[in-house]
Amino acid sequence: MKAYPDFQISGGRKIRPKIKWDKGRALLYLLETLGFDNFNHVIPIYIGDDKTDEDAFKVIVEKGEGFPIIVSSVAKETMASFSLRDPSHVMTFLIRLAKWKRNNSFITKTKQS
Repeated sequence: MKAYPDFQISGGRKIRPKIKWDKGRALLYLLETLGFDNFNHVIPIYIGDDKTDEDAFKVIVEKGEGFPIIVSSVAKETMASFSLRDPSHVMTFLIRLAKWKRNNSFITKTKQS
């Protein structure tokens, strides 16, 4: 790695650039880029299954809006407020969420005068 000073080894054999970047910063960047950084028109749902997702869970918890969801079959310390046991439960959750949205599509936000 001496020949590549702009990179670092992290987590075994993973090579990453030496920049201050994580999934929490990526989430904020996406929300800002899409114009949703004030959370007025969107409720973020972040689903993750490992330690690298904790930064995104933390962002959602600190904003006080959204649903940080960890996927794990064992109890563990996490910033996530909700949990699903395994990927099949994630699929079930997303299908139910989509059905709920479809069934409630008649709800629209009205403009305030």
